[in-house]
Amino acid sequence: MNRQYKKTTAMAFRCKADAALGFEYVDEGSRHVTGYTQTDLVEAGQVCLPDLIQQGEREQVRQQIQDGINREGSFAVQFSMVTKDKTVVEGILIGKGIFPKPLMISGIEGYIVRMQE
Repeated sequence: MNRQYKKTTAMAFRCKADAALGFEYVDEGSRHVTGYTQTDLVEAGQVCLPDLIQQGEREQVRQQIQDGINREGSFAVQFSMVTKDKTVVEGILIGKGIFPKPLMISGIEGYIVRMQE
């Protein structure tokens, strides 16, 4: 990341720990970061976390999230984010696993940051 960014916007999120990684919660920043409303992401379930990741990066990002959770319980991953209007922008996922009991993950939560030059 040698670029200079003029603006960053962020949103908080929480996803289920299932294959789809469906959103359980997003804050009002979702519209500025992704173009999707809270209703689009949570209530309507139109978009899951992997849908925001450019197709060719999804497996690598999933693996980096899993590795971070396995190692230290948290992760920070740079990725190419696909917004509602199909624009690809630089993003960073920062989060951690949610463990209600040892060795039992119920979800992931954190922030999605949109970087703008």
